[in-house]
Amino acid sequence: MKDNKVQTKDHNQRQSNIELLRIISMCMIISMHYMTKGMKIDKLSVDNGLHNIIFWIIYAFCLSSVNAYVLISGYFAPDAKWSVAKVIRLWVEVLFYSILVPVIMNVFGAFDIGASELSVKQQIFMPVTYEHYWFATAYIMLLILSPVLSAAITKLDRKIFGAVLILLIIVFCVIKSVDPYLIPWDRYGNDVMWFVVLYLTAGYIRMYGIPFIHNKDQSSMRRIGWIVYIIASMATFLVALELSFVVMKTGKLEYAMDMTYCYNYILIFIASIGLFCGFVNMNTGHILWINRIAGCTFGIYLIHDNIALRDKWMLIPGMDAASGQWWQIFHMIICVVIIFAIGACIDLVRDTVFTFVTKLIRRNHET
Repeated sequence: MKDNKVQTKDHNQRQSNIELLRIISMCMIISMHYMTKGMKIDKLSVDNGLHNIIFWIIYAFCLSSVNAYVLISGYFAPDAKWSVAKVIRLWVEVLFYSILVPVIMNVFGAFDIGASELSVKQQIFMPVTYEHYWFATAYIMLLILSPVLSAAITKLDRKIFGAVLILLIIVFCVIKSVDPYLIPWDRYGNDVMWFVVLYLTAGYIRMYGIPFIHNKDQSSMRRIGWIVYIIASMATFLVALELSFVVMKTGKLEYAMDMTYCYNYILIFIASIGLFCGFVNMNTGHILWINRIAGCTFGIYLIHDNIALRDKWMLIPGMDAASGQWWQIFHMIICVVIIFAIGACIDLVRDTVFTFVTKLIRRNHET
């Protein structure tokens, strides 16, 4: 092609294959929270048994979810229409859940706002500033930067764009993945700078495809995506397992082992791109119910990971009984489905109310 750009389908209508990825990503995120905050998974080690190893494998396959969620935003960057209203609406949604959940828990005696430390109150009433939810803070910052980043994606010369992107990936991903020591400014992918890298990566894929394979047919691209996702996720676990042997024998490289399970670890980055490409190249058509539920995923995150709820996982029926049992994976699946369903129902109501109030404000403003 003369302009070296990949021909893409119409993006004006929300694509259900991408929306399905949002749903699955959120289910993976809830699963990770189950493992770290519910069952409180032990350190990866063969000494902790097969049960421990199985859940660390599952965790490795779930890690791509956060990156994939951000890649979606970057992929639609060339078409996205930015407005201050979008930023405000998202900010208000975060503030709404940040305050509502603790207030309800306070009423039922399960959380005491008044007795909470100042830092907790700051997180509740100024959630974006004080990182009540690290993902929400980073995502809103990314949204503020998105018109500048989108302009770079669409206006920069391909070679310059590619060079900048490669340098960013080296600095924020490759170096930390091979350096066994703590890098002072590395936040493990839990910050806006890593989100910027993901956003630009997805924008490059949208504009120019993935080098060497973008000319393949959609079916081949989908298959390659799944294979890359599976291999890179499994490789993440195997590298961590190998490092766990080193830690067990020498007591060294524990930090390097922990870093393999970070969002900006090179294998997780590759797995995320594979997962993303697998869904991008699916043909699901326009499925209204998928699109509707996908719109609730951010709200589901804000509800279940609220500061008033995130340490209440042990109150879930069967959590203690499932600990260490062969059937704990089924308990996790049931918990994920129920949490997702309840969160979706709540957010559908919230969205209906927000939409009504927004229309009312606009109508009064026009009159």
